[in-house]
Amino acid sequence: MDRLKILLLLFLGLISLNSFAQTAPDKYWVQFTDKTNTPYSLNSPEEFLSQKSIERRQKFNITLDEKDLPVDPSYVQQILALGDSVFLLNTSRWFNAITIFTPDTLLIEQIAMLPFVHETRNVVHYEAPVKEPLLSVEKSYTHTEPFYGPSFAQIAVHNGHLLHELGYHGEGMDIAVLDAGYINLYKLPIFDKLIDSGRILSTWDFVDGDASIEYVHDHGTYVLSTMAGWMPDSLIGTAYGANFHLLRTEDVVSEHVIEEDNWIAAAEYADSAGVYIMNTSLSYGQFDDSLASHTYADMDGNTTRITIAADLAAARGMLLVNSAGNSGSSAWHFIAAPADADSVLTVGAINAERQHVSFSSFGPTADGRVKPDVMAVGLDAVICQHDSTIRTGNGTSFSSPILCGLVACLWQAHPDKSNHEIMAAVRKSSSLYVTPNDSMGYGIPDFWVAHQMLSSNPLLIDETINARVWPNPFSNQLTISLDAAENKNLDLQIFDSLGKLVYELEQYLVSDEHVLIRLDRELSGLSAGLYTLRLSSGGSESTIQLVRY
Repeated sequence: MDRLKILLLLFLGLISLNSFAQTAPDKYWVQFTDKTNTPYSLNSPEEFLSQKSIERRQKFNITLDEKDLPVDPSYVQQILALGDSVFLLNTSRWFNAITIFTPDTLLIEQIAMLPFVHETRNVVHYEAPVKEPLLSVEKSYTHTEPFYGPSFAQIAVHNGHLLHELGYHGEGMDIAVLDAGYINLYKLPIFDKLIDSGRILSTWDFVDGDASIEYVHDHGTYVLSTMAGWMPDSLIGTAYGANFHLLRTEDVVSEHVIEEDNWIAAAEYADSAGVYIMNTSLSYGQFDDSLASHTYADMDGNTTRITIAADLAAARGMLLVNSAGNSGSSAWHFIAAPADADSVLTVGAINAERQHVSFSSFGPTADGRVKPDVMAVGLDAVICQHDSTIRTGNGTSFSSPILCGLVACLWQAHPDKSNHEIMAAVRKSSSLYVTPNDSMGYGIPDFWVAHQMLSSNPLLIDETINARVWPNPFSNQLTISLDAAENKNLDLQIFDSLGKLVYELEQYLVSDEHVLIRLDRELSGLSAGLYTLRLSSGGSESTIQLVRY
């Protein structure tokens, strides 16, 4: 049995309960008091983490702590020994808890009295009505671009094709997709390249407790196609060279808190498997049991269990990309958990004209932080349906994976950068970074700009201004990124090869503010040749030679 399956069986404790899951039985969260007598040790992480996971921690100097230890197996066994009617569904090492099924409420009272049990909580207890569809699939699409086909627009809006041209397609990057199911995954030609190259590293259904993910729902199929799809002239995914772990956490026939617990178990598994990036095109605010529903006040980044887990995942070196939600036109209106986490890159939806679309959920968080973080195409996004037709769909369910794949390409290009450094570059490259708002967040990321930010050597001016300039050589556009440590006046000048001033800009820089200056029309009259950029402030100056071609 391979290492990933051992991790699943040993540390998640999953048992196949297909028949129970279909009838939405009584399920409970049981939280333990301690890990005092656990047989596992932080000195032997190889017993509960994969080598990839250990190496990710070592690479970014992430220290193991008690939350990384599995739950004490003796506590689990004592609960399971109480009767034949109790079954283990999931475990959570981060929260030191398990999720169980039992129809016996007296048994739950008995479990709550155990000295090592801190809390028990019901997470689902009745059959709920069928939920609304997770997305809207609209129409067939006519091919419009060579190679990328109609999918070119959703990639080019971020200049993601430029990363592809440099050879960054996500190779070597492990992405976990947490979704509702992947119908016909192994039958669709668009995934032949992914499957034949062995880049589906693992699958698991955290709802039913088995490895079969392709028979329940097609939402994950659509989502995966935007990242991993390979159908030249029709649909090219944003990270078509990446590796994938495909995990089911969502039960589409109902909405209960247990789905957050499923997500947590999947996130912990992704961590243990050494995943670098997670995409979640799901979020949770309102449940079928209204008493369990979250409030807007809960969207403060620190309250819901799933949001806390998202931050724990990020603290372990993973980069989480999450859809903002499709509630922009509803009474809820706002993003929902875990999109409120400060360590999650929350993605809203725009149309091809780069405008916010009405269904895309709004920020800010309850504590006033900018959300969504960034935007990507979510109206008429090009996807592959489970019958293999290329169509368009609507929803932040698609804007999130489109962006997630480009994040993988960017991180592939800069493997020594941390998850937080990659996220910061994506935000800073965005169109509204200086003036964010509640509908678009920081705006639309430019991954070519983010790549240059992470690549360029800084141009220092009296050690208080950090400037980066790209591209060089340049053609129609020049970008200057500035970070000032003090309030200062800046004079930006461009001279031709004869020393003639051809452009000048005066800018007041505010301490700790990031400024992005893009020059395009201003340079349209310049001929090809050699130029000098001079940045002056407070009596100091720095220069750099530029080439226009």
